[in-house]
Amino acid sequence: MITHRQLDPGDPATIDQLMTVVADEGAAAFDGVAGRPGLLRFAQSALTVYRHRDSDTDGVTMIHDRGAPAERAGNLGFGHRQLSLHTESSARQHPPALMVLYCASAASAGGACQLLDGAELVRELAQHDPELLALLCAPRSVLFGGAAGHLGSVLTVADTRMSIRLRLDELAQFSPVLAHRLPDLRKVLTDLMITIRLRPGSGYALSNTRWLHGRSAFTGDRIMYRLLGEPHDRFSISAGFPSPVPAARVS
Repeated sequence: MITHRQLDPGDPATIDQLMTVVADEGAAAFDGVAGRPGLLRFAQSALTVYRHRDSDTDGVTMIHDRGAPAERAGNLGFGHRQLSLHTESSARQHPPALMVLYCASAASAGGACQLLDGAELVRELAQHDPELLALLCAPRSVLFGGAAGHLGSVLTVADTRMSIRLRLDELAQFSPVLAHRLPDLRKVLTDLMITIRLRPGSGYALSNTRWLHGRSAFTGDRIMYRLLGEPHDRFSISAGFPSPVPAARVS
């Protein structure tokens, strides 16, 4: 389960407590933030905000159902359908290290946040499907985002750490052998996924190179605010996660 903390954007101690959990566990949920001004106050204390193509000038992206245009590739987050587990900005050479999602308005039905810890995925596959684990680590096995995107792997091993990068829509092209195993990967993701329901004033912060995120389909006026960026150095949040298994077992 994901750890929850009460957050007061005006109290540096509560911000430090939340970010310590993110450093240790890769993700933390929070309550107690009053609206967009409170979210921005927290963000200024915790991270250097990255301006996304869809964000406002303050770096906040409003995630809500925009109707028909959301059906285009890469825009499903702005619709009402289920959004599969993924890494934010997976086509970038270096995806933003941190993502913050905040609930401004909850859905009438559905819209639960779906999360998965990459470290748990590696542990599960190392025990039950080492062949799939090796395929996910294979270099140049996935093209994220098309010709101008990133050619790499779902799991990257560097010394004693690993990182995860994934999307499962038409903007990811997998090697034939890995594409053949995608149904198995989807099943494992579903089995390991955890669900949290955000209410107005609550949210979560996560390492974008450790945790995957998505949501269930929804109806109603669901509005989320998203921030992407790099955590301040004082929080010592490293990319990815310590490798749960020896390097020899994932190559």
